[in-house]
Amino acid sequence: MNFLIVLLAIILLEAYSELGFVQRDNWLRRWHAGLSKLGLASGSSALGMVLFLAVPLLVLYLLLSTLSQQGLGLFVFLLELAVLLYALGRGNLDTQIALLTSDLERDDLQAAFHDAAIFNTAYPEGSADSAEDLKNEVFAALPYRIFERSFVVIFWFFLLGAPAALAYRLLALHGDLRLDSDDSRAVKWLWLMEWLPVRLLGITLGLVGNFSQAAGLTRQLIFSRSIGTDELLGQAIKGALQDEEGSGHAGETSIQLNAQAISNLVALLGRAMTAWLVAIAILVILS
Repeated sequence: MNFLIVLLAIILLEAYSELGFVQRDNWLRRWHAGLSKLGLASGSSALGMVLFLAVPLLVLYLLLSTLSQQGLGLFVFLLELAVLLYALGRGNLDTQIALLTSDLERDDLQAAFHDAAIFNTAYPEGSADSAEDLKNEVFAALPYRIFERSFVVIFWFFLLGAPAALAYRLLALHGDLRLDSDDSRAVKWLWLMEWLPVRLLGITLGLVGNFSQAAGLTRQLIFSRSIGTDELLGQAIKGALQDEEGSGHAGETSIQLNAQAISNLVALLGRAMTAWLVAIAILVILS
């Protein structure tokens, strides 16, 4: 049933792009504010972070268990679908990509700097100072945005169900909504949840792109304890695109930032998602 829910969620995401009708986060702000009043919302407080995650997840688990025990399979299906849609990323990514592509087609770097800043999770106002910085920022931030709103959520949903997918989104929202000035614990836990999915995606990118380059770069970084998810994914993307954008020595890239490069990047991740869905379908059939 999880595979069917994933397919339906992807279809809905493709059809509507922005799922604001199920992705309202006011309740999360109120929940965090309630913990703050009790002095438990600090990012440096392990108990506060555990409560921030555990209570919503426990409520969801109890709802799913109760509905399942009552034989209400349809309601379990609808609830899990709603949770998966909620757990997917925020904003209309297709529109944001189209704006950046349009800027690059017009060679309007100033507008491209502004539009690319939307994808940057670390510095939402943008941190690029040159065309080379802009390329590095886009190839780190854009793949991560696609990854965090699809790949990692689907991975945890299929592996451990709706509560795991919700746990990931709650951690991501803790930072995106700037619920706490000290977000170090949430960032660390988020990195841990992304550790395995991003490395599997790095291998997948090699299978659907330039295997030797992508796999080589991923192999060098696979056991790193310090590299960020966006950096590892950016390196794998650049390697996988080499046979489409140009040739180069191992560890070097000749990719130019232009509209075609953005199109190739999105297409590459689309092929990777297709590969994941095929692999999941095979696992479902074999099980």
